[in-house]
Amino acid sequence: MEPLNKTTVDWLRFRTQSDPFQTLEAIRPAFGTVADLVQFGPHQKGKDGWQDRREIILAGDVVLGAVDYGGDSQRGWLRWDMPGGGCEWVQDWAAVAGLVGVLDRAELRRVDLALTTADPGLVNHEKVLAAHAADLFSSGGRSPKARIVTGSEPSDGRTVYVGSRTAHKFIRCYEKGREMMVKAGVPEGVRKQVERVEFDGLGMVNVADLYRVEVEFKDVDKVLAWPMLTERDAYFAGANPFCASLLPGAPIRKAQGLPDFGAKLALRVQVEHARRAYGALVRTLYELHGGDSEKVVEMLMADKPSEKLVRAGVLTLGHF
Repeated sequence: MEPLNKTTVDWLRFRTQSDPFQTLEAIRPAFGTVADLVQFGPHQKGKDGWQDRREIILAGDVVLGAVDYGGDSQRGWLRWDMPGGGCEWVQDWAAVAGLVGVLDRAELRRVDLALTTADPGLVNHEKVLAAHAADLFSSGGRSPKARIVTGSEPSDGRTVYVGSRTAHKFIRCYEKGREMMVKAGVPEGVRKQVERVEFDGLGMVNVADLYRVEVEFKDVDKVLAWPMLTERDAYFAGANPFCASLLPGAPIRKAQGLPDFGAKLALRVQVEHARRAYGALVRTLYELHGGDSEKVVEMLMADKPSEKLVRAGVLTLGHF
């Protein structure tokens, strides 16, 4: 059983070397009472370097996310991608976290954790800007930059983005009540008159008070631990002092650095260089010798390994 959390999962992305249907069967129990209604949609052509894609469908027409798989460049990996709308249907995050012990080499790639509140005394647009000015978004190192986006009308709402989208952590802070009405297509003239809305878990709240802070975690230089799906508050609070201030008393958990990141990066760079410089030659030799890869390796292999890569620690890697 997972602990009581105030935060929610707003995006789930993981990869595994299990096949798509094994993955679906493994994760289906996490959807609880609607588990039997979760299916794959028809086969689609893949994109972003993937050969194949299937949408994850609930009850025949509700798209929860997508699974991408296939293609030589993917080396047997499958990507499960489920944004916030799909995550809302998950009833048992402990079951999702348990996939690491069920699927073949399951690895989290992205997890978004969100805190939604209707307490303007806790957080609002002005408090976010003040927190950034006080360097409360920094968790060590250089202070992340903030970018403010404001709609053409006050009723459109305001958003503050903190950090780089390509970094391990990227933070979005926005007026959720305003955003909900814009997404629902409520005309601007009507939005000005709406004062209260109903929000799941909070009941009837003032539109102006409904606010959300999202932390987008990615496996960039860090390991995303599966327990972050159940210990959400702890990992949210561990993002930086500002997030910790929104959950007073919450334990602090931080993503751990990759001990072998430098070695993997060094090897990846060298492999890519070799592929571009000598890939065509290797393919020619491979076809010349009738697909005998051992013969090709024997012809090209040096007498000793690269000293540069040895110093980087690549020989200690379990796999690449």
